[in-house]
Amino acid sequence: MPTVDEIAVSIGARCPIVANGGAVVTAHAAHDSAQLHHLPHGTMVVCAEKSRDDSGRERVRIASPNGWVDAEALGAAVPFSKTALSYDDFLERHLCITPGDHYGLEFPIDLAGLRKAGPAFLTAAFHAAEVLSRDNQVTAIVALDKLDIRGASENGLLTVSYARDEPGLQTELFVKFPPSDVHHKYGLLRLSNGEIELGRLSRERQLPVTVTRYYFGDYSSYTGNYILITERVPFGIDPVEPAYRKGYDHEVPSVEEHYEVLTRNLARLVAAHKRGGLGYDIEAIFPFGKAAPDFQRIENPEPQLDRLIDFIGRVAPQIFSPAVTQPEFLKKWREDVLFGLEHKDKLLAYMLSNPDYTGLCHINLNIDNAWFWRDENGLLQAGILDWGGAGQASIAQALSGMLMMPEPDKHLGLVKRVIEIFIEECAAQGCPPIDKEELYFQYKASIFSTAIFMFVTILSDALDYFPEEYLASLECRTDPRLLESGFYSAVVWIENMLQEWLDEVTPGDVCRQIVARTRCSSS
Repeated sequence: MPTVDEIAVSIGARCPIVANGGAVVTAHAAHDSAQLHHLPHGTMVVCAEKSRDDSGRERVRIASPNGWVDAEALGAAVPFSKTALSYDDFLERHLCITPGDHYGLEFPIDLAGLRKAGPAFLTAAFHAAEVLSRDNQVTAIVALDKLDIRGASENGLLTVSYARDEPGLQTELFVKFPPSDVHHKYGLLRLSNGEIELGRLSRERQLPVTVTRYYFGDYSSYTGNYILITERVPFGIDPVEPAYRKGYDHEVPSVEEHYEVLTRNLARLVAAHKRGGLGYDIEAIFPFGKAAPDFQRIENPEPQLDRLIDFIGRVAPQIFSPAVTQPEFLKKWREDVLFGLEHKDKLLAYMLSNPDYTGLCHINLNIDNAWFWRDENGLLQAGILDWGGAGQASIAQALSGMLMMPEPDKHLGLVKRVIEIFIEECAAQGCPPIDKEELYFQYKASIFSTAIFMFVTILSDALDYFPEEYLASLECRTDPRLLESGFYSAVVWIENMLQEWLDEVTPGDVCRQIVARTRCSSS
């Protein structure tokens, strides 16, 4: 019988089930404890803990479906290999029309291409996705209008007609493509496939959260292009609330209630994954750790960081809280940011080191990535949009992605409350226990991967669009000129992240602790 060490089982390792008859998953480490699942041969699992039962039999707890299996049922660990499209290959291919990886259909890559492809493509696509009967067809594109909003994609409102009606078949649809800007498009490549896979998963099985009805989606790993077609959300049509803007939480009534609903939805998704309630193939579809937000190393961050600090401390301090504009505070913040950027790989590794603090996540669950309504009992409900980057990721990163832009005076309190709600809902849904202090600790570490990179690379460059005289003339953060400028949400984001350094434990403190632990473990 092989030992746990012989098959290279370690915490976080991906292992296939190699036992000919599959593997029984039990509730506890004892071999004869209650049986929860039976995993077929070939199922890929992630190891979360190692132990022995009373008889000395080696046992391994797996992350999903959570429970214990015999070590001898596991094969050699299979690391996930990230294959990335190089920038040169991307530039050569990104305008090519190629078959999608899943359905094998050639698909248009922008709104103009969809208009040209017309009803014939839509008919073939909807047949392939099995949302349209084979004896039915799309007869016309009645309207296709670009949705002119800033974001990470090119979006359109699509209206179609069919040869005949079918129950539940909708004519008012939403279509999504990559952004037209080449550099932006390349930077978002890693986010695309997860959204397409999640949409297709929602078509095949019952999710614990509400999503838009999927009509078609595919992705080309050769070009990095994708297309997604779903139902259209009727924002502002009773009972659906109006669409909310990212960073404008002051426009949202009962905003804390909205964050609670989003948090409970995220927890239900994670818990369903942990229970095995989404199927035994999730590890094959969404490999462990693949979706964790990461970023390229910034070779020379100091000039951009200093420009941002100059904006906060000298140019427009009046639009920030006084405490975060002081020279000594900004000097310490600068030191911590540079230290975090230097050690960002260690931080990411730490957040993925314990599978119990990861799960199938929406990694950017801001209020603008959902729609809300009240049910017949007056309880707020939410549907979730924009699943870019969906996959197994750090829970802390998903939570900090959600909490980028609340109203600054509520930010720190809301962070603590959201973490409490998440743990409470996970427990109610049968998820393995999550320690509040550890999740909060990881949340602080995650800020370096969900915010700081964006600050240094994007927000500092965005200052080019606003003359210094204009920024200096703003009276306060709620100056109507700033609210209307499109830069208001960026200011809120900066303020919130700076406030994290006013807390008892700062992201800088956590970063240094993780780096110190890493050094100790390697010495």
